[in-house]
Amino acid sequence: MASPAIYSKTTLFVATSSGAPTLISGITNINGINFQRPEIDITNMESSAKEYKPAALTDAGTLTFGLQYAPTNAVHSYIVSQSANATTGNDRFKITFSDNTSWGFTGSFTEFSITADDPSQGILTANAAVRLTGNVNF
Repeated sequence: MASPAIYSKTTLFVATSSGAPTLISGITNINGINFQRPEIDITNMESSAKEYKPAALTDAGTLTFGLQYAPTNAVHSYIVSQSANATTGNDRFKITFSDNTSWGFTGSFTEFSITADDPSQGILTANAAVRLTGNVNF
């Protein structure tokens, strides 16, 4: 039986200013999307114990990823620019898992940090974060 693992060959795309989905190359790991429905405290003076109900709106959280950073890569430069500058609006993203399942979502780059694992070998690494907004399309 084939493994249901979907960790290998997962790809992440961003629609850059050209509008076309473009592969973010060199990704080494992806964490998130973190779905949660915050709970609302509905306890009142007539309650005999704490009472909660789930919020009506789901929060998809933040997607983070690591990559082998290449300063001359146009998409990597776009990520840095979107993270560092006061941009308005959101970017469109698509994540495709190894079984070809895809999720589409919108969000904004909120973090970019160079970690430089082995600069003596010319290898730079970086971490980035995207705060999701709206629905995730399955």
